Amino acid sequence: MNTLTFGCIGCGNMGKLHVLNSSYIPDMEVVAYADIDEEKADQFLSDFGGEYATGEAADLFADDSLDGVLIQTGERYHPALGIAAAQAGKHIFMEKPIAVTVEEALELEKAVKAAGVKYIIGLCNRLAPGVRRAKELLPHPWISFGQCTDTVSGQACHNLDLIVHKFHDAPLTTVYATGGHHYGLDEHQPADSFIATIGFADASQACYIQHGKAYNALMSKFSFQLFGKDRCVFLAKRFKECYLSTSLAAPDFGYVFAGPDFTALEPENPTKHFTDARGPHGYMGHYDELVALCDAIRNDTEPPMTVEHGRHVLQVEKAIFESITSGQIVDYPQFLAQWGTEQPASG
Repeated sequence: MNTLTFGCIGCGNMGKLHVLNSSYIPDMEVVAYADIDEEKADQFLSDFGGEYATGEAADLFADDSLDGVLIQTGERYHPALGIAAAQAGKHIFMEKPIAVTVEEALELEKAVKAAGVKYIIGLCNRLAPGVRRAKELLPHPWISFGQCTDTVSGQACHNLDLIVHKFHDAPLTTVYATGGHHYGLDEHQPADSFIATIGFADASQACYIQHGKAYNALMSKFSFQLFGKDRCVFLAKRFKECYLSTSLAAPDFGYVFAGPDFTALEPENPTKHFTDARGPHGYMGHYDELVALCDAIRNDTEPPMTVEHGRHVLQVEKAIFESITSGQIVDYPQFLAQWGTEQPASG
C-alpha cells in the first residue's frame, strides 16, 4: 500500500496535534509545512521531520508529490485555501469551523465537488468513543440537552454538529434562541452566549446552551444529556464519561476514559515521546478523523464529516443568530431556501 503524503498549512497548536497523530497512522506521513510565519514552518520541519518548509501555501499546492493537505489556519482563511487545494487536486483535512459566511462555505463546497477530492472537516467529536456509545445506548432521543463554555465561533460548531448530524436523525424544522453579549467574547457575532431550542420533523427537540467563560468544573467544557422514553444517557467531562440510567438508582452502565488530558510532551525530546489523550486511544476523535480521511482516499468513499456537513453546521449557527436578532422562531427549511440548499443526511 502506497504511503499517503500530506503537507500541513498552519503550524500552530492544532497543526502540531494533527502532525503528531499522523505519525501513528500506518502509511500516512506529513512531509511539508507552510506558515505565513516561515519560522514556525521551519520549527515544524525541525521537530517532526520531512522534506521542506515554506512561507507559501501555494508551494504545497504545486507539489505533485503531495496527496493532500491539513489546513489549520482559522476559518477566515479556510475557504480560499480549501478552494486552491481542491483545484490543485489535493485531498483536504480542514479544522473547524468551515468559514465565516455561508456564501464562502458554498464556494468551497462547489470547488470540492467539482474537483472530486476527498474532504473532511474537523468536527471530531462525532467520532469520539463516548459519543458513539451514547448513540448506541439511545439511538433516537426525544429530547437532547447540551451545554458548552468558550467562544461561539470556535466551539458551538462541535455541539451543533452532534445535535443535527449525530443524535437526531430527522430534518430540522424550527430554531428559536435568545441571547446576547455577556462575556466579552465573539464581538463580531450577534451574541457570545445563548439558549437555543431546535425542533425536528419527528417532534424530537434539542436545547443547547452556550455560556461563555462560566465553567462548571464537575461537567467540564462540553456535556450532553439524551432523554428517551425510559432512559437517559449522560455524556460528561468533555465526553470522557458516558452513563446510562433507567431509574433514579445508580446508573445501569458507565464508560469512563481514564487516560491523560491533552498533550503531555517530553521537554527534552518533544517529538519522540509523548502521551496524547487525543491520539489513537483518545476520547475526542482527533486521531479517528485522520484515519477516516485516509480510508476515504484509499477506498474512494465519502468521509463521515463532509464539506456539506461543515456548511450546514454554519447555517444552523446563523439561524440561531437570526432568531436572537429578530426575536422570532426561524422556519428552518425556509431559512435554507435563501441559499437554495438542503439539509444533508446525518453522519
